[in-house]
Amino acid sequence: MDNEIKYIGFYDLPDAKESRVSTLAAINKMDYIADAINQAGFDVHIVSPSWSSGSRLKATVQKGGTIQIYSKKKITFCPTFTTSKKITDYFKIVFTLIWLFFWLLKNVKKNEKIIVYHVQWLSLPIRLAKRLRGFHLILEVEEFYCKIWENKSILHKWEQKLIDSADSYITVSDVLADILGPEVKAIVYGNYLLPAHIADKPYFENDKINVVYAGSIDETKGGAYKAVECAAALPDKYLMHISGPGDEKSQKILVDKIEKLNKELGRIACIYHGVINDDVFPDFLQSCQIALNPQYSGEKFRYLFPSKIIKYMACNLRIVSTRIESIEKSVLSELITYSDDDQPASIVKSILSVDLTMPYESSSGIQKLNEEFVLHLKDIFKEERNN
Repeated sequence: MDNEIKYIGFYDLPDAKESRVSTLAAINKMDYIADAINQAGFDVHIVSPSWSSGSRLKATVQKGGTIQIYSKKKITFCPTFTTSKKITDYFKIVFTLIWLFFWLLKNVKKNEKIIVYHVQWLSLPIRLAKRLRGFHLILEVEEFYCKIWENKSILHKWEQKLIDSADSYITVSDVLADILGPEVKAIVYGNYLLPAHIADKPYFENDKINVVYAGSIDETKGGAYKAVECAAALPDKYLMHISGPGDEKSQKILVDKIEKLNKELGRIACIYHGVINDDVFPDFLQSCQIALNPQYSGEKFRYLFPSKIIKYMACNLRIVSTRIESIEKSVLSELITYSDDDQPASIVKSILSVDLTMPYESSSGIQKLNEEFVLHLKDIFKEERNN
């Protein structure tokens, strides 16, 4: 279809019977960009080469196919299968990458512009298909994975080759845009869609100043654990709320830390809410007053822009963040209160400095960013339609 934009990335549906390899943050970002493509006047075709994340004693097959979500959005999933042993996981991955390669050869035209969510695993099929079909690769770069995660050296090489092969870019931060240069056609910090409604009643009610950390729970970024440390040093009129996904081990560490803290203080100073359903997540945020981005500062995280900040601002929360270059260089920097460093004492000092009596509104800025991004998408794709 001439009006269709193909968008390749590791995607899954929340109600899928068998889960595929994906992350909640990536799915949310892809959903937003798909919506923005629709706003720009184009249909969107998400193609997910995500393989099964399941493990079974007996292999089971997940059929591929295309699902029409609504008239302007459809999703094609690759066929995949569950495995029972580590070695067979590699067969599953190789099968998926071969499927993507042939899908691109069959379905993408010469000079057609497609968007690919940057993942190291996709490097080989994307680059080979591009060489044979000659399509225009718009790479959506969320971070430099080799700077953050400990991966095999071959994946680092594939990542760089994929980045080098792109014709243009959409980046998550101004820092990445500066590094990748003039071929960056748009910067999109996160999901710019505002909450559809304001709840009739708060998600929770109390007489506290409610502080929230909403994000991934892992030791690499460490934000959730640092939020617990902040809760330990806050006066009892503050209550820390934590929500977000994490593996079983990471969640257990978090829950143990919270239980120990609450027991030592003899009061509820911190609560872990688990993963909150998207339908009520804005209600949860709007029940809080201050939001945290307490991740480690420094070179390792300077490239990425935490998507949680956009969700916070869409709900008009005051934000306290450590000094991350990507945030400080953004157009949203003036709306954020920064701590002097990434230590809990500094973060707590900044939380206590927030004056909740002062007028504050951030959602209109997010709405403006959405409008600007939609215009960028129109500019990106209009050339192809005019040729």
